[in-house]
Amino acid sequence: MTLPEGWGRAPIGDLCDLINGKAFKPSDWSQTGLPIIRIQNLNKPDAEYNFCDFKVDEKFIVETGELLFAWSGTPGTSFGAHVWNGPRAVLNQHIFRVRFDEQAIDRDFFKRAINSTLDELIGKAHGGVGLAHVTKGKFEETTVPFPPHAEQRRIVAKLDALTARLARARAELDRVPVLASRLRTNVLRAVFGRGEADLPAGWQIKRIDEIGDVQLGRQRSPKDHHGPHMHPYVRSANITWKGWDLSDVKEMNFSPEEFETFQLRPGDVLLNEGSGSAKEVGKPAIWNGEIEGACFQNTLLRVRPVKYSPELLRYAFLYLALSGQFIANTKGVNIIHIGKAGLAKTKLPVPRLDAQEGLLSALDAAFARADRLEAEAARARALINRLEAAILGRAFRGELVPQDPNDEPASALLDRIRAERAAAPKAKRGRRSKVG
Repeated sequence: MTLPEGWGRAPIGDLCDLINGKAFKPSDWSQTGLPIIRIQNLNKPDAEYNFCDFKVDEKFIVETGELLFAWSGTPGTSFGAHVWNGPRAVLNQHIFRVRFDEQAIDRDFFKRAINSTLDELIGKAHGGVGLAHVTKGKFEETTVPFPPHAEQRRIVAKLDALTARLARARAELDRVPVLASRLRTNVLRAVFGRGEADLPAGWQIKRIDEIGDVQLGRQRSPKDHHGPHMHPYVRSANITWKGWDLSDVKEMNFSPEEFETFQLRPGDVLLNEGSGSAKEVGKPAIWNGEIEGACFQNTLLRVRPVKYSPELLRYAFLYLALSGQFIANTKGVNIIHIGKAGLAKTKLPVPRLDAQEGLLSALDAAFARADRLEAEAARARALINRLEAAILGRAFRGELVPQDPNDEPASALLDRIRAERAAAPKAKRGRRSKVG
């Protein structure tokens, strides 16, 4: 890559000294003293600390505002350079203190310059799936683009301004899923949240067992893992908020009599009967004959509606689930259950038959609009991510801010940094510092 006149490239090891953190054992941890900076404390401000209450070498003490590099961690989160914004603390292993001349190198530029090389560093790293471990030598030999000091500061100022604008855009886009969810809930409430006094002419309030047959699924048993009448069956794991996930369907033995009771037919509406999470109770889906001869397990409830559109009934159950009405009177401590009797006695508004198709069309249109909003927000977020990457690319190619011919060239600055580092006395070993 061709750099602008006045720029240079330098190995990271020529620009700084790296001090690895202390190797703590769990038995070293305490409830008092200085907090210990671990990997999780770099990218999770609310992560809990371990503490150190004994003396350590001062090289392990980190002050607020220092530059750190996590050389072991998850790419995209912890792995990489971070400015420490926490309190005075002790550094744990797997993290370098990055010590450099702040009169010659802008800290925030250096952080971004290091992070611009992460793909290269990950390519040099070793480790398991999802983790990266880069050695000190590999890190030090990696080169970064190096502009004059004044231009470093101009680049940081421009990046800060652009990053703030991108952050505001992301914050607005993050509101879209909330607004889309509110749109879905409001349109469902307008149809199914009506009381007796609000019903249009010809509508009724009925119990669900008056709308259709209510049936709890078949209980699993080890004796039914094999047999002469094996059939696929669906369970709560197969229902999502978007419908069926049939990538993992089990089988068990259903006698002919049991098959008659538990077989699924197109138009059956099923819902999640119970869960350890209140937010998962009541997820509904319509069976449209996706698997021939399929039955259902007792983690699901089935309603076979009569004179009630299955698609409309699924929307009704979705409203009951999202509004919390399914769990309002449920039983259970660790697992919340609706139960067959609980579902049977639940009441719903029943629209006139001639009104159901129009209601269904209106609900479908509203949900499609909410889905489009979420999809467009996701696309916009992806564009912002690409824009941010493009901005950073321009920054480190020297294209983000204009060059000033009066700036001291990077070559002179690099020569001075190397000379000063070569002349500086090596830090004495064994220096100790009191914690606190």
